[in-house]
Amino acid sequence: MVLSDKTEIKTFILYVLSNIKEPVDFNTLHDVVVQDGFVQYIDFVGSFAELLDAGQVDELQGEKAMYQISNNGLIAVRELSPKLYGSIREKALRSTLRLLAFYKQGAKISSTVESDGDGWRFDCELTNGKHRLLNISTYFTDYDYAQRVKTNFDDHAENVYKGTMALLSGDVNFIFDK
Repeated sequence: MVLSDKTEIKTFILYVLSNIKEPVDFNTLHDVVVQDGFVQYIDFVGSFAELLDAGQVDELQGEKAMYQISNNGLIAVRELSPKLYGSIREKALRSTLRLLAFYKQGAKISSTVESDGDGWRFDCELTNGKHRLLNISTYFTDYDYAQRVKTNFDDHAENVYKGTMALLSGDVNFIFDK
């Protein structure tokens, strides 16, 4: 389900911010809001700007601009969030907490596609500064396919990591949790 009503989108953004409990930068907020596909990028940007203009989101100045829900935003989200589908609220909250925990670990990703003479080797790694969390090396015969896998890993490393851990542990429910 994709939210298309502007009020629903703003309510969703405020709902996410009200559950984060700490200021976040624009990129993190974007990642959290659009990760489950309920809100499209262009809708997020426009709605977020309107929330800032309306004083429902506060911008904190510092080395990097950070954002948090304002008192006006808290009032609005208390009134409007019950109108969001319960399944959207629950999934958004679960996904938000997972992604923020992933970011707090200081996760760093790297990936490469290199020729090995007969095909293409894709290597990817996810670390948290102290430990290697994931390291995969695999072979592809098609360069374009290898590049597509690389792009997906670069854009969604957290999901690749969660999926790999779920498959390895036998807890695959999250993979099918749409």
